[in-house]
Amino acid sequence: MRKSDWKDRMNALLKKKGWDIKDWHRATGLNQWQLESLMEMDLSEMNEEDLESIYEQAKKAKLDKNLMRFDCPVMIAVWAHKGGMGKSTVVTNLSYELAKRGYNVLAIDTDSQSDMTSVLFPDYLEQPDISFYNGFLGQEDFREEGYIMHTEYTGIDVVAGSAESEALEGSLCTMTEKIRNKMWKKCLRSIREENYYDFIIVDMDKTAGKMNKTILDEADYVLAPIESSMFGIKAVPPTLAQIEEMAESNPKLKLLGFLFNKVDLRKKTAMADNTSLVEQIAPEYTFQTFIKNDANVDNSQKEHMPIGYYNSRSPASRQMAELADEALERIRKDQKERRG
Repeated sequence: MRKSDWKDRMNALLKKKGWDIKDWHRATGLNQWQLESLMEMDLSEMNEEDLESIYEQAKKAKLDKNLMRFDCPVMIAVWAHKGGMGKSTVVTNLSYELAKRGYNVLAIDTDSQSDMTSVLFPDYLEQPDISFYNGFLGQEDFREEGYIMHTEYTGIDVVAGSAESEALEGSLCTMTEKIRNKMWKKCLRSIREENYYDFIIVDMDKTAGKMNKTILDEADYVLAPIESSMFGIKAVPPTLAQIEEMAESNPKLKLLGFLFNKVDLRKKTAMADNTSLVEQIAPEYTFQTFIKNDANVDNSQKEHMPIGYYNSRSPASRQMAELADEALERIRKDQKERRG
């Protein structure tokens, strides 16, 4: 095979299969950014065997037709009206599971603790100026201005967190509502127009302040982790009230569900009682999946890895995979109803 023929052969294969670049990525698991670059770059320095391998992989690959396509990236805000519920852990591992299924995910870290970023992109401290804080406060386009960092995990990119984000609340309070309402639209403009990402997942702080209101005013769904305790259950009503309030200005905003996280299986009776209580408060909004208290989660974070990459056989990893499937099914059902 001559290198000069490769692009023509590849384009012919994609046309025959009816694939675009995103389908190619989903079918083969290869990084979509890299595939796009490959089709645009000069191939003279590429190894012919590598090119042939990529072609043969695409030729043999099959596309999962159950994967959803969206007109615009779906934005999921992960938020709980209480600290310590494991929001960052959920964002990290849900992002990994969605990417593992072939979706492109942008994880945005608005939390000043930057826990999610430290796992998915541990080198973020080496580039302190390329952070959510700087991009958002400057109302800069995350894509055009280079605030998106590529991680080592195929399909996952991040906008890194920063300790400075704690100051955003004060800055937003000094702005008019009109200015605040435009900030996310400016930052996400290219991302939404390009529609490379299937999902934007936002790690939020626990407060119900101005920052989080700007997020909820742009999001499609809220996923709320809670603990199976009375203190955890107490966060349910204010979470529902906040979503209901924000839905007045953002009608597309919906609760994706409450997720019981860090569950102690030795307390099965309490878990059953608390699940029943949440279902009474918010019928049909409790995920069937729960995440058990698993030492592998802490160990994976120490190693700066998603749990599914660190130990895919661990109980928490399997449950995170089940959560991703259940969340996708809920989104599929809701999107069908919205179209319907």
